[in-house]
Amino acid sequence: MKKTKMSANSGKAGTLSFVHAADLHLDSPFTGISGIDPELGERLAKATFQAYEAIIELCIEEEVDFLLIAGDVYDSADKSLYAQVRFIEGLRKLETAGIQVFICHGNHDPLDGWSASLTWPENVHIMKGNRAEVVEFKKDGETAAVIVGMSYPAQHIMKNLVKNFPKKEGNWPFTIGLLHCSVGSNPEHAPYAPCTLQDLRELNYDYWALGHIHTPSIVCKEAPVVIYPGNPQGRHSGENGARGCFVVDVSPGGDISTRFIETDSVRWHIREISIEGLEKEGELIESLQSQLDAIRENSGRRSVICSFALKGRGPLHHILRQEGFLEDLLRLLREGETWGRQFIWVDRIEDDTLFPVERELLLKREDFVGDLVKIVEGLKTDEKALDEFCEVLSPLFDSRNGRKHIARIDDEEMNYLLQRAENILLDALLTEEDNEN
Repeated sequence: MKKTKMSANSGKAGTLSFVHAADLHLDSPFTGISGIDPELGERLAKATFQAYEAIIELCIEEEVDFLLIAGDVYDSADKSLYAQVRFIEGLRKLETAGIQVFICHGNHDPLDGWSASLTWPENVHIMKGNRAEVVEFKKDGETAAVIVGMSYPAQHIMKNLVKNFPKKEGNWPFTIGLLHCSVGSNPEHAPYAPCTLQDLRELNYDYWALGHIHTPSIVCKEAPVVIYPGNPQGRHSGENGARGCFVVDVSPGGDISTRFIETDSVRWHIREISIEGLEKEGELIESLQSQLDAIRENSGRRSVICSFALKGRGPLHHILRQEGFLEDLLRLLREGETWGRQFIWVDRIEDDTLFPVERELLLKREDFVGDLVKIVEGLKTDEKALDEFCEVLSPLFDSRNGRKHIARIDDEEMNYLLQRAENILLDALLTEEDNEN
């Protein structure tokens, strides 16, 4: 197979080092934010670009040999001119630093999408879409790595592209696979270019630089190392927690070390707050403000968008259900926030609380409520009864459509779901007077 050669003299002597990023989604809007302030909206519009700039600066600071971007540079095939220009500006900074860039495109930025007529810097190689391309990376005149990659020619690629990749040849040095794909099943993402871990292993590569899954994860730690770096900036509450990319160092002997580096400028948090033990509204406000203080203290000086989920049983339940109470509470927590370098925006407060009940007393009742609690208690304590219950549910998990979206439930999760179902039913059946008796 024909090889393309790219070379550079940058990097650390004696080692191979690179940054692995993916799913930049430049110019992607933040979604699902309630009551958004116009100034906040302007700050969020810059977040994906700030994360990209952090990746560029990381490459320069670490003096890496090259940057890998595993698909979805942009958020859509019809990417904006602004996003394209900003992307190329970052690549030019790497060119000045002598750092190469290897890019494959994914389902959000396929090769058949619109692109402006712009001049690309010479340090950039974009993988073709009609075949897997083999590119040699030369360092100090020697071939230090081989990168094999393939872009999406069109958006909806549902076939296994790994089957197009060649096996590692005997004379190849450290070999990297670069692809936007789905390894195994993940219900949170569409199965584009689906493959298995065994498919990757059979090619004998040393490292697979993947994209498409937005949560950072090391799929395989050795032989080969397989990593999803996730997206460098979370864009909605489902993409909460730290976001970033990986720095990878390869020793002269081929040993691989990886470091996850945070690049997000705005982070999403979801916090659960129990109302158990809280008697008055003021205690709830103090608890929420204490959480905000802790988030601000531990956020690494980055901005935060957070949501609170109120849980548990307690006397505050009926107060939380009063019309307008949560809206007033939300307005109170947002009040006085300024849009400086670091801000905290409380996006929403969800009420998942329930009436306080004495479950032991309910078990003694000789009525429908008592029967309900006894049934749940039996399922949680009687292994045979639980097995029979799971047998009734088995068609849900064994059907062809069911297997695509849900996995079998283990005993711990089943107990949690049973208790949750009991809570919901009791909340619907019991009145406050019942709970006081």
